Amino acid sequence: MDMKKSKKKKIIICIGLAVVCLVAAGVLAYHFLKPVPDNDAAYIDGNAKDWDDGAAAAGTAGDTMQVPGYDSAVMNAGDTNLAIKIGNPEENTCYLKATLMLEDGTVLFESGLMEPGKGYDSVPLSQSLGTGEYKAYVKYQGYSMDDAKKPLNSSESAFTLTVQ
Repeated sequence: MDMKKSKKKKIIICIGLAVVCLVAAGVLAYHFLKPVPDNDAAYIDGNAKDWDDGAAAAGTAGDTMQVPGYDSAVMNAGDTNLAIKIGNPEENTCYLKATLMLEDGTVLFESGLMEPGKGYDSVPLSQSLGTGEYKAYVKYQGYSMDDAKKPLNSSESAFTLTVQ
């Protein structure tokens, strides 16, 4: 009789562990795959203005989006504004979110979702930088323009940031 109780106990423990694993997998899947909420205006970047990328739209990320490309940018030490064109070329049929960061992962600027033809001619930085050369990136993440706002392709544009 003790063997039957022990066997039942093991089965109950296995079922409990399986349920916990399934719930954890569901929570993780929801967290990483959830779309941007449709009715949350904070995601649409209200600070982005009408924007013309001129000749900056050099790169592509897949077949669905163009992104501006950069070779270099220059700014003065202590400034918290960088004159760089970050935006969504009007030829795109998706939203773009831009994150400007240094090679070490320091995020200097992050936009909301920019509509095609919207962007920045200069961006406010989260901190000033000391004199020197920095390897920097602008990561563009595309999102569908439907109600789900699902993540699409992404692309990074690397450049040298010189602080004088």
